[in-house]
Amino acid sequence: MKQRTERRRGREVWAVVSDLHCGSTMGLLSTAGVRLDDGQHVSPSREQRKLWSAWVDFWGRVAKTLRESDRLFVVVNGDLTEGNHHKTFQIISKNLAATQHQIALDCLALPLALEPAGLFVVRGTEAHVGSSAEWEERLAYDLGAIGDDSTGAASWWHLRVESQGCIIDFAHHGNVGRLPHTRLNPLGTLAMRIANAAAKRGEPIPDLAVRSHMHQWGDTGDNYRPRVIQLGCFQLSTSYVHRIAAGSLPEIGGIIVTCERSELSVEKVQFGWRRRELWSSRAKRESA
Repeated sequence: MKQRTERRRGREVWAVVSDLHCGSTMGLLSTAGVRLDDGQHVSPSREQRKLWSAWVDFWGRVAKTLRESDRLFVVVNGDLTEGNHHKTFQIISKNLAATQHQIALDCLALPLALEPAGLFVVRGTEAHVGSSAEWEERLAYDLGAIGDDSTGAASWWHLRVESQGCIIDFAHHGNVGRLPHTRLNPLGTLAMRIANAAAKRGEPIPDLAVRSHMHQWGDTGDNYRPRVIQLGCFQLSTSYVHRIAAGSLPEIGGIIVTCERSELSVEKVQFGWRRRELWSSRAKRESA
């Protein structure tokens, strides 16, 4: 009985990541690579190896955060797989049921090795994860994720949790401004919408709202309640990114949220990405 009381009083840690896009040639892929259903083996590119190192680093930081009495919860906030969309060439295989599913399982083996008290899967974009997020639903089911009792589904469109007196609101689809000076504007608007909706229903206002999808970081800080954090991703720049934001760098990482005695703190784990070196005609002449 004493042990149960200590565990109840311990901190609860929420490790949150999103937009892994497993199956994309620019997405997360373990250093072991993946074997296709015809026997061919696909290895990660040099940049994907760096991305995997960031993934390993993130979960190493989560492990260091944990104390003996803590409970860990893992949230994958959408777009676990890449899917087969928009006639893209940048997918490892169109076989979603075998190849992309297996890549996702390999990637999630790392956080699951920490033996979390619960895994939650939030549904992402249908172009990537199928109609009604069918591929994320299957992954959530296979991994024994905590599901939505009201629907019987293993994954969630909208997840709201209470942790040690703190309320956190999760959904995949977020938004940021397209210009540097307008990037955070939609986050303030979202904070007001969430607060207003909670007030109308007589519900408590969340302390934190987490959104994803845009692959860009954003944070309202203490300016609003709820605080809204827009997550980065674990995918490199695709051809689409090169078209709409040429020269931009991947914004990689996740967050570690700690809840204890109605107090919430957030550690943003962000990984810098180096721009490619300048091409130099002088260097070419000197090497000739």
